[in-house]
Amino acid sequence: MAQSKCGAPTQSGGRCQSKAIIGSSRCARHQGAWSAYGVEQRKKKEAEAKMRRLRKKG
Repeated sequence: MAQSKCGAPTQSGGRCQSKAIIGSSRCARHQGAWSAYGVEQRKKKEAEAKMRRLRKKG
């Protein structure tokens, strides 16, 4: 099984060709907390947590 490529958008408009971290779709550079990918993942987790709190309240 071949390791996949990151594929994150780069500043030059292309796609990142670095190897992705195993178990992730991004390389170490693009998986950081403040990358677009990291922000998207954090917002998704926060929204899920908010929904759990709302369900628990009502």
